[in-house]
Amino acid sequence: MLLTLNISNFAVFEKQTIEFDSGFNVFTGETGSGKSILIEALSLILGERASKDLIRKGKASALLEAIFDVSDNSDFYVFLQNNNIEMSAEDYLIISREIYENGKSISKINGRTVPLSIIKEAGSYLIDIYGQFGHESLFKKENHIILLDSLIQKDLTPNLETYYKLYTEYNKIIKEIEILQDKLSNKDLKIEQLQFEINEIDEADLNEFEEEELLKQIKKLSNIQEIQNSLVEINSILSDNSLNSVYNLLNKIKGYDDSLSGFLSKLDILLEELQYFNYDLRDYSEKLDFDGEKLDIIEKRMSFITRLKRKYGFSIEKIKEYRESANKELDILLKAESNLNMMIREKAEYNKKLEEFSDIISDKRKNAAKILEAKILNELDDLNMKNIEFKVAINRKANYSYDGVDDVEFLISTNVGSDLNSVQKVVSGGEASRIMLAFKKIVSDIESSQTMVFDEIDTGISGKTAQMAGIKMSYISANHQIICVTHSPQIASISKNHFLIEKKVINNNTYSIVNKLNEENKIYEIARLLSGMKITEKSLSNAKDLIGSSEQFH
Repeated sequence: MLLTLNISNFAVFEKQTIEFDSGFNVFTGETGSGKSILIEALSLILGERASKDLIRKGKASALLEAIFDVSDNSDFYVFLQNNNIEMSAEDYLIISREIYENGKSISKINGRTVPLSIIKEAGSYLIDIYGQFGHESLFKKENHIILLDSLIQKDLTPNLETYYKLYTEYNKIIKEIEILQDKLSNKDLKIEQLQFEINEIDEADLNEFEEEELLKQIKKLSNIQEIQNSLVEINSILSDNSLNSVYNLLNKIKGYDDSLSGFLSKLDILLEELQYFNYDLRDYSEKLDFDGEKLDIIEKRMSFITRLKRKYGFSIEKIKEYRESANKELDILLKAESNLNMMIREKAEYNKKLEEFSDIISDKRKNAAKILEAKILNELDDLNMKNIEFKVAINRKANYSYDGVDDVEFLISTNVGSDLNSVQKVVSGGEASRIMLAFKKIVSDIESSQTMVFDEIDTGISGKTAQMAGIKMSYISANHQIICVTHSPQIASISKNHFLIEKKVINNNTYSIVNKLNEENKIYEIARLLSGMKITEKSLSNAKDLIGSSEQFH
């Protein structure tokens, strides 16, 4: 149950705290007073996307906080445990969202920051919001199966989860079969091509650093003449008498300074090493020989590697990767027929399991459909929809889908003697609202932990029908907390707790405030809803009579 909603700097609300009660809570107010903003605040608490435009002008952020009593919601405690959120049975649940000017927001559960997805999942356990245009979901055939399944959710979910896993694997196998079948087309040609490519790469016997070494050899062989000429010149330079002259001069003056003898000794060593260096250089030069045949072989090898790179990759490493990929592809092709037969057998096994579980799911839906058909007529009769026929048509789809093989459609006849037809083709907006309210009543008899929010469910209805809708919500409130935004005096008169949203302008700033009405103020608000802004003694009397006649439904 929602206990408290705190709103700060959110649209027309500057700072507002609303204390909710159990039972039937109603919010009324003039158009534009902030009723839709209140529903928006609840939606954001439940994980809907936030807009920075909702931050009050001049403020850096908006803060929304909701406090819940979840002591009777055992499923929610399982959800908390699964998400490692600690909470004792004595604590209240606190969910908060702070929205910033950059469009980002921070979500928290009991002070712990959590992803928005967790907030959204938590919200599904806490509040069910039926918006202004919620009845339009009835006009979409694809929603009918969702509505039907919600009646048997706990019983159906384990079977649906198992079915969905089977369905996912079944589709994977179908795709794998299609891939294998595609591979098997022109299989022999593909095998021949792959074997040729693998053999070509293997026979090339590529080395990772081969290109670098080949380039070095090409560079050397292509410049043999220049190398030889330069070496001859170097030999000539080293053969002149420059260093011998240095030696003679040092030898001449060594007697004058003992230190010079050390330099002379070092020069002796240099002259000897230089002589050996010169001999080695001459030998190397004499052995150099231009080998045109060898150069031709190397250049052909380089050209061959370049061709392989263009064909299989941009480097030797990529060529080897291609070879591995081709080998795997070849292995798949060689085993394709065997694998295909195995996959076809697996597909048959999954098909059998899918059929088994889809039949179980279908039987559960058909049983739920019979119950819904009977109950919906009773609920709609209470809502002044008399002499109608309602049927849940369940037909088998041609193929399996993610939610089974059932094609579900709600059919209705609103006039005696008329044929059954699809709901979206027959009912008006007001009738759709009543059908959805009836549906919510049936769901509420099954599940009693959620707070149910009805945002202007009175759209398209008035008078006696609106009163019947209010009575229906009052019955639901026996086991559910109901929060209803309405313009209907008939619905508001039946409420247990009545809140008024008013817009005020103070110092050129607009504010919306929420006040819980006492008995006297409730009479004035019901009178306003009955007669407009001009409240008369007669409208006050009518309001008292309407409230008095509604007390029996509390």
